[in-house]
Amino acid sequence: MRIRRAGIVDGNKSIAYPLMGVPMTAWMVNGNQDALDASYWEAIIADTLILRYADIMILHSIEPHSLITERTLVANIYTDPRRPVSVDPGLREVGSPTDKSPLFVTTNFALTYYTVESDLSSSKIDCYLMVVDADGLGVEAAVAGGQLTADMIKDTVASYDAEKKVTHKTMVLPGLAARISGETEDATGWSVLVGPRDSGRIPGWMSDNWPPKTVS
Repeated sequence: MRIRRAGIVDGNKSIAYPLMGVPMTAWMVNGNQDALDASYWEAIIADTLILRYADIMILHSIEPHSLITERTLVANIYTDPRRPVSVDPGLREVGSPTDKSPLFVTTNFALTYYTVESDLSSSKIDCYLMVVDADGLGVEAAVAGGQLTADMIKDTVASYDAEKKVTHKTMVLPGLAARISGETEDATGWSVLVGPRDSGRIPGWMSDNWPPKTVS
């Protein structure tokens, strides 16, 4: 830490270079040690060096169980804890949707998006998934905090030409966003269905509610 501080804060250019560590030395301590033990200690050394500001490391192990600790640590260090992990807003295709396929709405909180997308994909539901920019918040928190509103859904529909993708002009809101369904209908001019609170129940919901009566 003193080297890094001297190079950056104190302006000592002679040591203001990337720091390199060699965690693979764990393999040199005992030539007869078990490979699993060696990779274990190599991972510990690597994680310690990351915490001590190492920029470059030479590793021997490339197995996932060894590298996952370093990658997880780096991802956590370089993630801003003040900002929720999010995905880009947009209109995504799941499977091979047609103009009569359902259009589901969700927020851009990464965990919410990937959960919904995974449930739809694993259930083999061909559909559109419209991702609204809710500042990276989940559905319930975004509705309560005003980050997911009827106007924002309207803007997302317009921004990504959702009307050109489906002919039925019907969207499915998450069950946790039921309170804004009426406002969304008024703002967008679309029919709004309220889906289940848990995306894992979408297949059962589909059998009872899709296609809607307005879709032939």
